[in-house]
Amino acid sequence: MKRALGLIGVLLVTSGLAACGSGGGSIKVDAIFHQVGDLPRFATVQSSDVVIGSVRAINLDGYNARVTLRIDKGARIPRNALALIRSTSLLGEEFVELRAPSNETPSPQPLQNGDVIPLDRTSRIPGLDDALISLGRLLQGGTTADLATVIRSSSQILKDKGTELGQIFSELRQITPVLANRAPDLATAIDNLNSAISAVAGSTDIVARAISSTADATEILAAQRADLDRLVSSLDNASSVLARFTKATEPSTDRQVKDLTLVLDKVMTATGDLDKALSSLARFTDLWPRAFPGDYLQLDVILSLTNTGPPGTGSAALSPSAPAVAQAPAASKQASKASTLADLLWGPTR
Repeated sequence: MKRALGLIGVLLVTSGLAACGSGGGSIKVDAIFHQVGDLPRFATVQSSDVVIGSVRAINLDGYNARVTLRIDKGARIPRNALALIRSTSLLGEEFVELRAPSNETPSPQPLQNGDVIPLDRTSRIPGLDDALISLGRLLQGGTTADLATVIRSSSQILKDKGTELGQIFSELRQITPVLANRAPDLATAIDNLNSAISAVAGSTDIVARAISSTADATEILAAQRADLDRLVSSLDNASSVLARFTKATEPSTDRQVKDLTLVLDKVMTATGDLDKALSSLARFTDLWPRAFPGDYLQLDVILSLTNTGPPGTGSAALSPSAPAVAQAPAASKQASKASTLADLLWGPTR
């Protein structure tokens, strides 16, 4: 997180320096520190909470640290300025602050290119992490020097931090009731986590087999690397062919889509007629079975034979056809009763 914030700060500083450098340029100044802590490269250089430069390099100078600063020339920092390593907040990013000395008159001459801020004019203000480290040493049997470090670090941390501490305590006051209400949920979550860890601890053999299987699978994939490479190459060639085919058939595909669009337009136009036809078909299929008088069809055919001999022979019927002539009146009587098409086709049901 610190590195990310430092990178953002560097970008801002670089843009600021580019804007300032167009007017007055920048100078390079070295500062010697006993220790720099977590000061990152490209950290900001500030004066009165205004960014005036950046840290360009951090190198070892004997048992001390030499920090190279790139400063805006137009800032006009006094030549006897103090260089302090501070943090933006209790757990924030560290930066270098240049301030005028409080126990002597600021020099009328500003810092020049190549100046060195000596060791007696540099210091590092301890942060919260330093205080916690010293407190841990003290709890483990530290000395009075560690206690003094804790007290001095605490005083430096709390100095000019009243507003920030008040804001932190105010936010903690809002968080505490929420945590108190969620105490049962937290306890349940901790119990579940404990059960999960216990289950994993009791399944070490399964985990070991899973890891072993993963290793075997990795070896198989490594052995089949050549085949996988050929497969990927073949897929690449297939995609190239498909792309060329798609490009070649694009005009015909467009024409087919246009023709299909015309067909769909006609179908949508004929939807009303299609609905009427389907309605008529439904009525037809409903009424057609009612026209059948039974479960089968019956067709009666009546054949009437009449003697049409030579003139003068009369209408005497031949003996083989006599029964048919005799039945003719009855047949004509039955045909007179068939007054409808259904009667003619099917007749009475059997």
